[in-house]
Amino acid sequence: MPTADLRRYRVGVVQLSVATNRRAENLARAEKLVRAAADDDCRLVVLPEVFATALNLPKSHEIAEPVPGPLTEWLAGLARELGVWIAAGVLERAGDDVHSTAVLLDDTGELVGTARRTMVYDLEAHFITGRTGARVFPTPLGRIGFALGYDVQFPEVLRGLFADSAEIIVAPSVLLRPFAEPVRQMLLARAAENCAYVLFASATGENTLAGLTYMGRSAILRSPLAIGAYSRDFRKQQPVLAEADREEVLLTADLDLHELRRMREAAPFAADFRRSPLGLALTAATHPDGPLPDWAAAALPPHTAPHTAPHAASDTPDAPTPAAPDAPAAPDAPAAPDTSAAPDTSFASDGA
Repeated sequence: MPTADLRRYRVGVVQLSVATNRRAENLARAEKLVRAAADDDCRLVVLPEVFATALNLPKSHEIAEPVPGPLTEWLAGLARELGVWIAAGVLERAGDDVHSTAVLLDDTGELVGTARRTMVYDLEAHFITGRTGARVFPTPLGRIGFALGYDVQFPEVLRGLFADSAEIIVAPSVLLRPFAEPVRQMLLARAAENCAYVLFASATGENTLAGLTYMGRSAILRSPLAIGAYSRDFRKQQPVLAEADREEVLLTADLDLHELRRMREAAPFAADFRRSPLGLALTAATHPDGPLPDWAAAALPPHTAPHTAPHAASDTPDAPTPAAPDAPAAPDAPAAPDTSAAPDTSFASDGA
């Protein structure tokens, strides 16, 4: 039976030891932890980025799959059997391109939507294609948006989610251990600046082929700003609801969308962002293929197409610009004195 709209519910974040070339083992361990989450009454369970395959970059095209495909079918069967929503990171093959993609499946096993990682670092860029586009899905569990892995280190990516009123930012990730502490600080900032829950499901373990260690440090976070139960007075709250180190583990926490919405209605941040030209520009930039949030669509000129860059190159020659009507001739200005022989001292220092 599909989930009715919920204001308070439990989520599970799976920190999984993701091994290269060990797909069957990865799936078996993931299933065990998803079942544990369902037994603990979690309504939404999040798995890490590329949880089934890890990132074997030279073989990315070989190990990636279409979406929908066998891996999403496996996830759908698990979601349907357990009656839980599942969000997970997969390696998607789309024609000649490979994307790091998040999939969201509801508790009947239906594929609700997908979102592709925007940012790729220099080495990945030879194998992985980024895709600009904020995706927020209205669901019975709230408005769910995605930021995958490297995306969390770029606040601009997540502002597109904020612009579209994301309440829960799901962040499947496979990041490296040396960046663990900076990433933790960034995640706290992402939860605060976007007034949202952040579900950071991080891979742990080692990529022995590349000699890399994944960071772990999964977390369930919220804004440090709250609102009084019987007033509109702001107060502080503990932003970390659950946190892991580097072990394979299931994190759980209870989300309260009712309180989150009360705080967001009282806070000025969304209205101020929408009123700002910068807010509108960032929103348009992070929704290149549309549709824009209603407020942004209303604010943009009617002829503006979200998928068209303002200065995009065209295959057709530019149309000639109509000549302006002749203006009355201005009186001749007096000739300027000839200073061509004078030395230029405009950049001379005081001690020259």
